[in-house]
Amino acid sequence: MALRRTGGSILTDNFLLTDNPFAAIDIYNVDAKHTYVPEVFGNHLNEFYEKFFILSLENERHRQVIGAVWSSHGGERWGKGFGKSMLMAEESKQINHDLGMSMLLKMKVEENDITANPVLAGYCTFDQSKGITSFPAVLLDAVAFILRSSCGSWNVHKELRARILSTLGNTGGYDGEAIYKPLLKYLRSFGGLNIQLSHHTLITFMNQLTGDDTDALVGFIRNEIGPRIKASQGFNFVHVFNAFARMAGIVYIAYFIDQIENFARFVRQIQQERDVKIIREAMCQTSPTADMCSFIFQMHVHAQQEIENWWQIEDLPSLTVDDPKNQARIVDIDGLEPKEAKILAERYLSEFRPEGKIPPTPLFPFSDEIIEAVRQASHGNPRDFLRKLGEILNNARVDMRKTIDLAYVEPLLGEEFSEEEKADDDSFDNPTR
Repeated sequence: MALRRTGGSILTDNFLLTDNPFAAIDIYNVDAKHTYVPEVFGNHLNEFYEKFFILSLENERHRQVIGAVWSSHGGERWGKGFGKSMLMAEESKQINHDLGMSMLLKMKVEENDITANPVLAGYCTFDQSKGITSFPAVLLDAVAFILRSSCGSWNVHKELRARILSTLGNTGGYDGEAIYKPLLKYLRSFGGLNIQLSHHTLITFMNQLTGDDTDALVGFIRNEIGPRIKASQGFNFVHVFNAFARMAGIVYIAYFIDQIENFARFVRQIQQERDVKIIREAMCQTSPTADMCSFIFQMHVHAQQEIENWWQIEDLPSLTVDDPKNQARIVDIDGLEPKEAKILAERYLSEFRPEGKIPPTPLFPFSDEIIEAVRQASHGNPRDFLRKLGEILNNARVDMRKTIDLAYVEPLLGEEFSEEEKADDDSFDNPTR
């Protein structure tokens, strides 16, 4: 229980908040609870759906996209904090929850085509602390993300398994074995798929995949397949999962890959070259993956600099943000507009209102003018915008301010705000829409 002073709490009594909603704004963590506000992406959200799902699904064949979610910028800014990771991960969760039905409905796809085109989305990130330092390892972690994602009243793994079982008829109570045999036969039908199906780790994975224990399956992927096996054979497990999903009627999977610059940081040059060669062969040339899967990378200027040389050597599709030829496979997120900044602040504030307390306005204790001043000072960067609001609340509590006005806020924003109006056409700030 939070500490209470005898004189009352400015936060609760004056600002009508149970806590500082912006106190823990940090880098996105897929396993933590975050407030996701899709409205802040404006038209980019539909662009995300269009370029990474709809355009692919409109093709009878050749559905693969090698694309990127960017936050481009000038000067020395890194392009971080614009919500790319959250967009990729949270949208993947929502797509998996109903196999893309809500997304396709929003994009005005015909009803019959929605049910006939179930899709999945996976999110993964390079993470040295978890031993995820190679491309095969990171994509295998995306498989684990998909399998444990919520889907209807259960999870994706159980949904896919139920869909396959519905095509097999009576299994005599041996559901896992009944799925395993046709999966094995299906994998053998892909002539170019060079998988050692007798490898004991792969056999265990397939037994877990066709079984009904999702926790055991995800635990096996993350804790029992060693780093060496993941690095050398990780793509084989991904191919098996893609075949399993296809047997369940899934027609398309988008894999979203975060922190690609860490790949260059974590591994030696010789491993980079090996991994990138495997990427091209496994992603672009091997069925079933090449037929039904897209791969979308989180990008900013620093990330592009890190990967550019070996990306070009393997002749992978250009992800340069300012090349007009690439625009069909790139979403470039820019800064908050005034309306979007208000929506973002309102959503965070609404989650920390005391029960039964109704604020004078949804933005209270802030005003429209304060929100706009903070937006300008943060150059439209969502993470910086939220952090600044948190700093204002903390300072107001220390100063025992019962109200917050623009005159109080301006000094807290410092030179960033006072110089905003001096900016000229040579400014390197991230643009707002």
